[in-house]
Parts: sequence; C-alpha cells; structure tokens
Amino acid sequence: MANNRITYATAQVSIKDTKKRPTTVIENWYPQLTLASGISATDGEIRFNEVVSGVWPVPHQFRVGDEYIYFTTFLDQYTVGGLTRGDRGTTAATHASGAAADLNGWYVPMGMQTCSISTAFNTEDIFQIGQLGSYENIETLPNIEVTMERVLDGTMPLWLMVGDPRYTDLKGKTADYKVDVAVNIYPDTQDSARGTPDSVVICSGLYVSAVSYSFSATENARESVTLVGNNKLWVSATSSVVPSGYFPTSEAYDATVVGSGVQRSEDFDRANSVLPTDISSDDHIQSIEVSVDIGREEIYELGSRDPYYRAVSFPLTVTTTFTVITSEGDKVNALANQSNLTNQQIILRTLGGLTIDLGTKNKLSSVSLGDFTTGGDSVECTFEYTNSNAFTVTHTATRQAKNP
Repeated sequence: MANNRITYATAQVSIKDTKKRPTTVIENWYPQLTLASGISATDGEIRFNEVVSGVWPVPHQFRVGDEYIYFTTFLDQYTVGGLTRGDRGTTAATHASGAAADLNGWYVPMGMQTCSISTAFNTEDIFQIGQLGSYENIETLPNIEVTMERVLDGTMPLWLMVGDPRYTDLKGKTADYKVDVAVNIYPDTQDSARGTPDSVVICSGLYVSAVSYSFSATENARESVTLVGNNKLWVSATSSVVPSGYFPTSEAYDATVVGSGVQRSEDFDRANSVLPTDISSDDHIQSIEVSVDIGREEIYELGSRDPYYRAVSFPLTVTTTFTVITSEGDKVNALANQSNLTNQQIILRTLGGLTIDLGTKNKLSSVSLGDFTTGGDSVECTFEYTNSNAFTVTHTATRQAKNP
C-alpha cells in the first residue's frame, strides 16, 4: 500500500500507523492497534488507541497474543463490546494496556456446509520431427480451486472475508486482492473441530473467481464463493493454524449462536427490498439467485514461472434470477418495432442484516413461462436480469424479528 493509513473492513474505521500482516483460515491483510486500558478476565468492553474515525463492523474479532476475542457491538469509534473469548466463555486472560491487538486475525466462517479443494496438474507434450513419441512432457502450473458454501446466519459473509476490505464495490473488492485458505482435519473421535488437528492444508495466494447467493421459499439461504490460485501445501499439524473454540461441543450446539440464526424464507425482508417492476405484489416468489462469474486473465513475465497478476476481465456480468408463481402469466411484451426494456433497480435485504445492492441498471435478459402440464402443477415464471459490475454486499449485526 502506498501509505500507512488503511481503511478497516467495509470502509468504516480508519486507523493510523497500521501494518500489513498475514492471517488465515481465510487470510488477508489486517491492521494492528494497541489496547487503551488493558483487559481484565471479565471485561465486557475494550478500548483501542490509534483509531482515527468511523464505525466498527460487527460482529467481528481480534486477537491479543494467542487469544481470540469476538465482539458484537460498538459503543464509539474507540470502543467495542459484547465480548466472548476462547471457547465462547466469559473469562479470559488479562492483557496490559498497550498490548498489541491484531484486528480480523483469522476469519472462521460460520454455518459452513461444504468446502472442496480441487487440483489440476497441467502438462504440455513437446514433439519433434522424426519421432512419434513425446520428445518431452513439460509440467506447467497447477491450478487450485477452492469452493465454499455456507448458510446465511447473520454472521460475516464469505464475500466480505475474501474481498479487499478497503472497498465495498465489485471493482474494488476483486481488482487486486489475494487471500489464503486453510482447512484443518480433526480426528473423528471428536464431536467438534478443536485442539490439534491431524493435518492441515493451506492454499495460498487465491483470487476470488465466483460468488453467488440463493434464497428459497423452502430451503435455507446460502452463499457460495469460489477461489482460484496455483499453490497448495500440506503442513504439519499445529493448533496455532486455526484458532480453537469456535465450534461448540454436542451438549451446547444451540447455545452459542452468534448471528441472527440460519436465514430461511421468513427472513427475506421483502418489505424493505427493491424488486423489479415486472414482479408484482401479487406474484409469489419461490426463489432468488444472484451470481457473478469473475473471469481472470493470467499475466506472465519473462524469467518467472508464476503469473505475477490475474487481471479481472472487466466488465463483469451480474445475473439475478427470480422464479415466481403467478396466476396472470409473465405480462412481459416483446415487440420487434419498439424498445421493450427499462432499467430496473434491485436491492435484496434479509432480517439477518445482509444487503445485496445490484444498482439501478438491471435489464431483463430473458423471461420464461411454463411448463403447462396435465399434472396440475403450478406454472412458474422465471425472470433473469443482468447488469455490468453493480454488486455491493454489506452486512450489519442488527437482528430483526422474523416474519410470520
């Protein structure tokens, strides 16, 4: 970075005299503060020095020494509260005034459903005139792909973990930012992931390549993120790779919900969302899908095997698909001798604090009606909208009452 002042999280808190330091389960660069008045074992709030201005993103976490401390509220620009530490207990180690506090630290995504890592080894056969067999089989770069999916539960979205925290827009979050992802494997004799793992895999220098959100009338709301890179390493197991205490024992599964709880149909905030005018208040929304494919071009330089940069292939197409049940058809005219489309604003909100702003220039790219069958099934309409580059995800920890 060009200077020593960076913006923390979603452009909310400015901190002076900060440093860049690596972290992991989802690893990025984070600033460091010092404690203004120390921490006792039972403190419910903590003050920091060196905060210039802003509002803390909540819920979030920081680390002092080997201890991870989670906070859920902010009191002023210097102070956070609602603390839980270690194994989600109420006691902690004491830390003196002036102790270093690493903000962000390890991101531990909650509500994870799937995580897959695929590795493709690429080779190039070189032949020569006068020889049928291969002259040389050259190994080129391996391609690593990590795909993670989680339920939305009011805790921090994956998208905010893997994108540049200085920006909220799609261009800023994806243009030039890399993270590391580590996966710890624990013994099957344990009922939660804690302590020393059996083995650890770290995928380093990953760029985000795809993100999607799905909301359904019958299933849990989900978020999926795909990352790509060229480096994967299995390392010796160590308890310091991932902070412990984030996963409860079997006796306390429902006692440690940090966010607003798993988001389902009743948690979609239709009243405060902005939907396309093609979808009327009488339509019964069955599902909403939002997806962005972040294509990248590998750029190389002479004298190096690795690409020095993966440039995003802007503009990026953002696709939003609505599936609805209607008694009146899609009501969309398509005439050859006139323009048929208008720009549509789309903003999606949940009661768990998630907002997906897709801008004001979404246009209908397709609409389908069907199928009409003899089986008596409901006829669904599918509306697909696209825009270029408009995709802003924000999240607050405000918990609202569920819809009936």
